[in-house]
Amino acid sequence: MEQILNSKQSTFTYSIIVSQVISNVPATMLLSGFTNSVRELLLGVNIGGLGTLIASLASVISFKLYINEFPEESNKYLKSFTFYNILGLAIIIPLIYLILFCI
Repeated sequence: MEQILNSKQSTFTYSIIVSQVISNVPATMLLSGFTNSVRELLLGVNIGGLGTLIASLASVISFKLYINEFPEESNKYLKSFTFYNILGLAIIIPLIYLILFCI
């Protein structure tokens, strides 16, 4: 893991990716022991809270609350949620990357 997270750019990138699979809080805990790039890690996992439903435990909780109230709309909610979160990632990642590493 230390070899993977050996730069600020890779820490930023992989923290977003790992957040999509195991959620952003566990990703922070997992990756924090392998990098000194704290700022990039924290920005990556915060941005990584967007994207998949799993990316943020708060999103999972809100989804569960929503489908308890409106079970027939779960697919519609999930499609809209995923679309807007992926769109948010697609807009925010390049902007933050430019600010962090190119300016």
